[in-house]
Amino acid sequence: MSSSNVKSRHYAALSSRLRQLRANLTETESSLEMLADRLGDMSRLGISSGAQFMAVSRLLDVELQRKHAEDEKAASTARAEAASL
Repeated sequence: MSSSNVKSRHYAALSSRLRQLRANLTETESSLEMLADRLGDMSRLGISSGAQFMAVSRLLDVELQRKHAEDEKAASTARAEAASL
């Protein structure tokens, strides 16, 4: 084999590997773009879930305060009735 043939085969192999590398890089770029889109979606989902949690927490706080006030009123009424006996 002449050195010219060896060089040609090496260049052909290199060219093939470079084409495969380019295809892999293109696929990686596409995957990264999709990942960036999904991360944006996840961020919006997290914000929405956080807002819902805060709203429910506020409603529960109001309900607990109301229940606590009712319990206090019932306890004071019971104390007043016990004192009048």
